[in-house]
Amino acid sequence: MITAIRSLFSSTIGKILALAFVALVGVAFALGDIGGNSPLGGGVGGSNVARVGDTDIGYAELRDQVRRSFDQARRDQPTLTIDAFVEAGGLQQTLDQLIDGAAFTQYADTLGFGISKRLVDSRIADLPVFKGVSGNFDKTVFDAFLRQNNITEAALRSDIAQQIYAEQLAVPVGSMPRVAPAMAQPYAALLLERREGQATYIPSSSFAPTADPGDAVLQKYLGENRARFSIPERRVLQYAVFDRSIAPVAAVTDKEIADIYKANAARFAATETRRFAQVIAPDQASANSIAAKVRGGSSIAAAAQAAGLTAGSSGDVTLTAYSGMTNSAAAKAAFAAKRGDILGPTQTGLGWTIAQVETITATPAKTLADATPEIRAQLQKSKAEEAIISFYNGVQDAVNEGVSIDEITTDRKLTLVETPALLPSGRAPAQPAFALAADLAPMISQAFQGSDAGETHLATLVENEKFAVYAIKSVVPAAPPPFAQIRADLLADWKLAQGQKVARDKARAIVKAVDGKQSFADAVRAAGPNIGNVQTIGGLRAELGAGGQRVPPELALLFSMAQGSVKTLEIPGNRGWMVIALGKVERPNPKDIQPERVAAIAGPLGPAFGNELVAQMMQDARKRVGVKLNQKLIDQLRKELTGDAPVAE
Repeated sequence: MITAIRSLFSSTIGKILALAFVALVGVAFALGDIGGNSPLGGGVGGSNVARVGDTDIGYAELRDQVRRSFDQARRDQPTLTIDAFVEAGGLQQTLDQLIDGAAFTQYADTLGFGISKRLVDSRIADLPVFKGVSGNFDKTVFDAFLRQNNITEAALRSDIAQQIYAEQLAVPVGSMPRVAPAMAQPYAALLLERREGQATYIPSSSFAPTADPGDAVLQKYLGENRARFSIPERRVLQYAVFDRSIAPVAAVTDKEIADIYKANAARFAATETRRFAQVIAPDQASANSIAAKVRGGSSIAAAAQAAGLTAGSSGDVTLTAYSGMTNSAAAKAAFAAKRGDILGPTQTGLGWTIAQVETITATPAKTLADATPEIRAQLQKSKAEEAIISFYNGVQDAVNEGVSIDEITTDRKLTLVETPALLPSGRAPAQPAFALAADLAPMISQAFQGSDAGETHLATLVENEKFAVYAIKSVVPAAPPPFAQIRADLLADWKLAQGQKVARDKARAIVKAVDGKQSFADAVRAAGPNIGNVQTIGGLRAELGAGGQRVPPELALLFSMAQGSVKTLEIPGNRGWMVIALGKVERPNPKDIQPERVAAIAGPLGPAFGNELVAQMMQDARKRVGVKLNQKLIDQLRKELTGDAPVAE
C-alpha cells in the first residue's frame, strides 16, 4: 500500500525516509547477505499471507499492492512486464514493505510514540496530488484519487502515519554525522586495498550450434522464456483535451468595476511614503550626543559609528507603517517634517531613535477612470479562473457519477480522440509512425497507474491551464508477438542459449582444474580452443565506481572473493561466461594510514552507520511484534501474477 503513496511526498524526507526502514533493510539484505537470519517463521491460516503482531496482511491486499508497485516501477521502465517484475523480486520486496510498515508502527506504539489526527490531516492537505485547480485542498480530488487507486481513507491515513513514525523514530536513529577516527581506520585500510587477479572470457557464440532445431523446439523455448519476448501491456485510450478557451467567461461590467473601486477606496487614495535614515541608541545620553553631531553637519552613519552603533534605513514606509516602527506621535512628527530634517531623539520600545528624512514620495489618488484598466484586468483574470474551475468541476462531477466519456464529451462539445494500443512510453508498437502530442505525457503516465478498462478519469496537462478527460477503452495484456514474427530472433537466442551451456561447462572445468592445483593459464589452455586469452585484472578498491562510473561485474566479483579462490561469472544475455582467479591482496595496516585520509573517510561513514542502525532497529521491530508467513498462499499469488494459476477470489 505505502509504495503507491511514496511518490506523493514532495519533501526529501517524504521521498526517501517515509519508508526509510524498508529501504535500509532491503540494502542490508542485498549487501550483507543476511537473508538467512530473518526472524520470519511459522505459519498463518485463512486468506492472509502474513500476520505481523496483531495485524493481518490479506492475499488481496498483497496482490493489489504488487500491482500498484509494478505500475510505479513501470514509470521508470516502460517495457517492464509483470513476469519480469516478479522474477526480479518485486513480489517479495512488496511483501517486505507491508510487513515492515506494520511492524514498525506497532514497534513505535510500544515505545510511546503517538500521532494525532490533526497532524495526519495537515499532511493530507499539504500533498500536491490532492489540490484542485485553485491550488488548495480539494475534497473531490481527494475522493477521486482514493477511488481510482482503490485505496480507503483509513488505509491512506495509516500509510501517512507510518511515514510520520519514520520521521520521529527512524530519522533520529539513523542520523550519525561522522564516526570516530579509530572506527574509520579499518574502512580506510579497506579502501586502500589493492587486488590483482586473472580472468578469461568464454563466449557462448563460439559454441552455438549452427543447425535449426525446428518449430517445436523453438516453441518450447518461447514458453520457457515468455517474459523476455513479451511486448508489455498496452492500453487503448479515448480522450478529449480542454483548456481555458472552452469555458465561457462573463464580460466585466462597469458596475463591477465601480463596486471594486468603492470597496477598495483606500487602495486608490493618494498616498505618501517616506524613507528615513535612523539609528537607535540604548540610552538618552548617547542619543543626545548622536543627535547633536548630526545637527552639527555629520551624517547619521558617521555619528552612529563614532558611538559604536550602526545606522540603518527604514525603507519606503507609510505613516501607518512608521507608527508601528516608532509610535503614533513620532510618526506624525516625522511625516510633518521636510526632506533633510533631523528628528529626535524619540523614545520607542527599542530605545532612543534619531532619524533624518531622506526621501518623500507622493502618489496622487487614482480616479475611477484611472483605476478602470487595472480593475478590469483583475476581474477578467478572476472570472477566467472561476470559469475554468467551474467547467473542470462539472467534468469531475460527471466522472465521479460514472458518466461515460462519450456522454461527457458530447454534452460539452469536446472532441473525442481514440489512440492505438499504447505502451507507457506513448509509443504504439502496431503503428510505428504514430506520435502522441508531448503535452499528453501526464495523461499517459496516469493511465498506466492501475486504472481498469472503462473507467473515466481527469488528468492535468498544464497546471490551472490545460486538462484531459480520458477513459481506458481496452487493455491488451503483455504477450509475445506471433511466433512467425519473432522466429528469427528466437532462433538466434536459442543458439546462444545452447552455446551458453557449453561455455558454462568449460568455465566449471577450469575452476575444477585450478582447484586441483593446475595453474590458471594451463587450465584455460586445457579447456580447448575458442576461449579468450588470460588477462590480468585488478586495481585499488577506492577507484571502483570513481566518478559515478559503473563497476565492471568482473571487478565487483574480484573484490568480493577470498584470496586464492577461483569463481565463475555468467555474462547476461547468454553472451558467455568468465572465470576469475584472485591472486594478490595488499591491504595497509590501519594504524599506518595518514590521519587526513582517515578523516576523509570518517564523514561519509556516518550515514552508512546510521543506515545500519535503522536496519537493526527494523530487525528488532520484527522480532518484538512477531511475524508469521503463509508460504503456500504467497507461492499461489506468485503463480497467479505470472499467469501460471487462475485468479483467486
